[in-house]
Amino acid sequence: MHPTSGAATERAPSEGARSATRNELICLAVIVLAAAVIRIPQGVSQSLFGDELWAYVSATQGDLSGALDGVRGGEELTPPLFTLLSWTSARLGDPTVLIRLPSMLAGIALIPTIFELGRRAFDSRVGLVAALIATLNPFLIWYSVEARAYSLVALLVALSTLSLLIALEHRELRWWAAYAFFTCAAMYTHYTALFVLVAQLLWVALAERSALKAALASNALAVLVFLPWVPGLREDLDSPFRQSIGFLAPFDFDNVVRFTASWAFGPSVGFHPASLRSFWGTAGILLLAAGFVVAGLALAERYRQTRRLPLLESPRGRYLLLFAMLAVATPVGVAIASAVGDDIFLPRNLIASSPGLTVVMAAVLVGGASPLRWVAVTTVVATFSLGAARSFEARWERPQFEAMAAYLDRNAEPGAVVVSLPGLGVGGEPGGSIPPSRSITIYSGEPHEWAHTVNAGSIPQIRRASRGTSLFLAGDTNSVGLARGALGLDGVEPVAQVDYDGVVPTTILKFDDPGRRMAG
Repeated sequence: MHPTSGAATERAPSEGARSATRNELICLAVIVLAAAVIRIPQGVSQSLFGDELWAYVSATQGDLSGALDGVRGGEELTPPLFTLLSWTSARLGDPTVLIRLPSMLAGIALIPTIFELGRRAFDSRVGLVAALIATLNPFLIWYSVEARAYSLVALLVALSTLSLLIALEHRELRWWAAYAFFTCAAMYTHYTALFVLVAQLLWVALAERSALKAALASNALAVLVFLPWVPGLREDLDSPFRQSIGFLAPFDFDNVVRFTASWAFGPSVGFHPASLRSFWGTAGILLLAAGFVVAGLALAERYRQTRRLPLLESPRGRYLLLFAMLAVATPVGVAIASAVGDDIFLPRNLIASSPGLTVVMAAVLVGGASPLRWVAVTTVVATFSLGAARSFEARWERPQFEAMAAYLDRNAEPGAVVVSLPGLGVGGEPGGSIPPSRSITIYSGEPHEWAHTVNAGSIPQIRRASRGTSLFLAGDTNSVGLARGALGLDGVEPVAQVDYDGVVPTTILKFDDPGRRMAG
């Protein structure tokens, strides 16, 4: 054989591998671009809602020490890292938009991180499918544009897991240091990261015992760096606000089932996530179920053909165990914590396990025999694509507080009374100093006569202030209805009514000179 021909033959596999890698990177780049296209417009256009108002209060403090004081104040029950980042990003421009920047960037960065987890543990096909699912999952989309710590903690636990896998492969000090760094950063972001981090360490003890000492040393370093926040942790554990979840979303069997399903497939909205049926419809649920059933059949067919399942063979089997442990760690840990203490079982508090769950989904979908596995992948990805598209519908977006404020600024004359009510659609005392009752006011540029509660103390003041002028009731439809009744306006027709779509429907009612007609 001619030497040149032999050299060309030897180079061919290398060139093929480079071409395959290039194609994988192109696919990944397209997926990451899609993640950005989905997340950035929603983060920019949607109003701040619910607990995001706590982040707004902290991020708009005059200095960083004031923001951190707010984190330690007992009303904010998360560690300080997200507040530090959102306070910094708020300095760049409009805080009502830019406090979401850390979450949006984390949500986008999570996609290539999950790809690398899937590729390193299994293969590039698993990585790409996992990246697609993470990009399109409505649950992860929602929290990628939420000005809270959830998207960031998902990224950090994913990076902690990735650095652990690289450290186990190379056994180099720099990767153990990276593992310690991301582990500590995750704990400084959200307390529920603890359950995933413990699962990581337990897996090392079970499957990689030769590296247990190094993993323990890395975790010891992370704990040492976290120690300065222990007083803040104690304050959070003693805060009476911890009881609010149990009051609004009790820890019971029905909520555990609903909230777990919402975490896995989306969507999730505050304390009362929409049911799978209301978001996906019966057809969507059946498609998701069918996709995973077909994946199970593909696995069975592969075993029938070969009498083996590579997905369960080492080293893939060990990695599948890792990601399965990560996927169940937070749901189990949060359930145990809720059973013995204050209720904290909400979909958003399970997000630290989302990277593990996503990789397990992808590994199961891809692990079977062709062509069934590609039928399964196509069905699940197509259904998630429909969910991602639905997340742009007004019904599944945050309430339109900015639009409501613009309407009030255009139509409320000087001196008009505006009662801004909570946008949460939940019971309890509506307003006071609780930030969610001020969702509209942060967008208003006019000095209206604001009121933020309707109770025995405020009703006489609202009546007096609204004599000879207009009264606007603005907020979620439930709270507006209750306020209208409390003010004695049930029999009075509003001169204007504007309704707004959103995950919590909102409305504005306008009454002309209602003070003289309010019940005494």
